[in-house]
Amino acid sequence: MTKPLILFDWDDTLFSKTEYKKGLRGNLARICEASEEEIFEVEERYFNNLEKSGDFRIDTFIQTFEEKFGKKIQLEDFSSDNLKIYSGALFPETISVLNNLKNQFNLGIYSQGFIPLQKIKIKSSGVGDFFDEKFVFIDRDKIATEFLAKLPDKAIIVEDKKEVVEKLKNLNRFKVIWINRINDEKIPGIKTIKSLLEITE
Repeated sequence: MTKPLILFDWDDTLFSKTEYKKGLRGNLARICEASEEEIFEVEERYFNNLEKSGDFRIDTFIQTFEEKFGKKIQLEDFSSDNLKIYSGALFPETISVLNNLKNQFNLGIYSQGFIPLQKIKIKSSGVGDFFDEKFVFIDRDKIATEFLAKLPDKAIIVEDKKEVVEKLKNLNRFKVIWINRINDEKIPGIKTIKSLLEITE
């Protein structure tokens, strides 16, 4: 019998974007001997200058900081977990929950962002092996009609953004779980959880 599929949103579902940015900017500021505000400005300029999501490359991203601050930065430190930037951004329960689910479910990703960057986050955080590559879906617009058409029907989707949850609910193709760590709001007809630990409750 085919195991049911769970698709996890990545940022702010399995992985704290706040902690990731703190680790990224803190290490770049230390190496470049710059303030985090200066690092943020360079980062924003880099992303704003990209024409499309596929243009992101970790080497050109790091090179931007090298050129700005005149410092040598080890590319490997930012494309791996050498500095614990990626593993340190996982929510505390992420690994144990994935371990508990992996035998009963097929696990995948349903994420929005720059595809190369999201793949680095997933791999370097140390949890990439939990996910079946054929069920890893990443796009710059995760609610675009053509992208949603790629998702398997009847998948369980765990998502933190309310507007995405509501869009998925209205499609009547998926079982949607809203992980709402921000407040006590609930959406009628949608299972709402505050921690990944509640997924199978």
